[in-house]
Amino acid sequence: MRRKDYYYSIPLKFYQTMKGKPLEEIEIRKAIHQNIRLMIKTLPLSYRFDSMFGSLLNKYHARTPPQKKSERLWREEMKEAIQKNLQDMLVRYETRLEVTEVVVDLLFPKPVDNSPMVKAKVDVYGQLTLGRRDQFHYPDNEIEEDAQEAFPLIIPVGKI
Repeated sequence: MRRKDYYYSIPLKFYQTMKGKPLEEIEIRKAIHQNIRLMIKTLPLSYRFDSMFGSLLNKYHARTPPQKKSERLWREEMKEAIQKNLQDMLVRYETRLEVTEVVVDLLFPKPVDNSPMVKAKVDVYGQLTLGRRDQFHYPDNEIEEDAQEAFPLIIPVGKI
């Protein structure tokens, strides 16, 4: 009988290996969830070995729309840019998944302390490329604790 494929959990806990313990191993779905969360939370240009790695969700931090551009149009452009960026990163960096759709919803709740915010909810739909090619969804109730850590993302923006 073939051993089920397991992957190392992110972040790696090297202090465990220093104590002679093995690194934590997880199943493919959880490993993909962790990798997606890492992509989303990484700032663009912060990974010096690959300038393409990092989510545009972080690019719009504390930005206001350009002059002479409507707020609604700017938000739609922002949403489309984030979706395309995530789709491209998943194709490039997550080969265990065949992505069919990436959906980004930007919600604009009431400002807190005169600080406008955007909540971003990301859904990734696809199919695993390994094994039985099961359907995949992120965030997934199977991996609920990972999804809760990552979403909703809160992004400060300009005037709402």
